Amino acid sequence: MSGLKVYYLMILFLVQGYVAWAQCCTSGNPFISEAEQPALQSRVLTTSLAYRYSHSGPYYSQDAHFTELPFQETASSNYTELQIGYGVTNWLTVLSELGYFINKTLETPGIDSYKGYGLGDAALYLKFNTYSNPRLRLSISPTIGVKFPVGMFDQEMDYVQLPISVQSSSGGYRYMANLFISKGLGKVALAGFASYEYSQLIQSENFYYKYGDQWIGAIYFNYRPWKRVILDLQIRIEFRGKSNRENEEIVESSGYDVLFFSPQVTYAFKHDWYLSAYGDIPVYNYYNGIQMSF
Repeated sequence: MSGLKVYYLMILFLVQGYVAWAQCCTSGNPFISEAEQPALQSRVLTTSLAYRYSHSGPYYSQDAHFTELPFQETASSNYTELQIGYGVTNWLTVLSELGYFINKTLETPGIDSYKGYGLGDAALYLKFNTYSNPRLRLSISPTIGVKFPVGMFDQEMDYVQLPISVQSSSGGYRYMANLFISKGLGKVALAGFASYEYSQLIQSENFYYKYGDQWIGAIYFNYRPWKRVILDLQIRIEFRGKSNRENEEIVESSGYDVLFFSPQVTYAFKHDWYLSAYGDIPVYNYYNGIQMSF
């Protein structure tokens, strides 16, 4: 492995306060924005380990808090994800990831809680370095990928079928395409990210369900005030269309628009180790029908 440059990236994903509703109430791996980076250079290897805590609480109807239900469920999850990336050439990077849920829990006052756990999805991505100009500090990196439902699905607890929202695996393949653009401006770096995800129809022993298409758009601001400290700010919007059941029945209480404000701080250690902490703070949410929110 002569000449091989190896970089290790350790991410501690610590969320304080509220996080994205979509991370608690859909099956499969949640979105982890730190994973969105430009393509790697040839023969460069990166590894990252992420932890994410999510919590969802009250119900919303459209953009207003809904309080007329006789119960108020809460949902939470503890999630870890391992990602490995390798620059095969200067224009092609291969990324893989594997998620694991320590727990996905849905609790209702006075009733036993539902709890799922186990492997989530595996994923394989191809990221292309379509344009890179070091002088202009400009790079453009599109990505295509597939998420594989390798984890447990149709989980039961005490012979009771768990809801789809606490299943660890997505139950079906998901296909994704995105575009990442970054531009350096003095001590500041700007980046834009746009992503589309299509979910395959879930046909299992207990579920016939298809999630709506998901779109994500984000703008990143990066600033390094000191040698070892990096500050990031992300503004991200997520949109998901309505889901479908049997006979093309539309699930009216599904689909959403959420705008996030996501600050992040990173400390750079020696030998290319990094430690990061950041959170997703929702600043605007809109839900079709009645759905659990933050």
